[in-house]
Amino acid sequence: MTMTMFPRRALGGVPVVVYGNRWCGITQMIRRTLDRAGIAYDYVDLDTHPDVERRLRWTVGRGFRQPLVYIGGRWLEQPSPAELQRALLMAHAA
Repeated sequence: MTMTMFPRRALGGVPVVVYGNRWCGITQMIRRTLDRAGIAYDYVDLDTHPDVERRLRWTVGRGFRQPLVYIGGRWLEQPSPAELQRALLMAHAA
């Protein structure tokens, strides 16, 4: 399976992707938050797709803390629930 850096459209046309690991509690909390809110998103397990992690390091331009969430052109590193909610509201309003 080939993973792309560009997600399908969700949240009123705004792409949402969660890059993380299935063993990571923060990643799972973010996924549950999006699921409960009914927001469609793509999930990439970086343990399964190390090539994507290498591309992310190049894209973000430095090392990053996982999970990494992409919402409509904005990158969030280990976002808190409040940060995630703000980013989703901003993306939906745009």
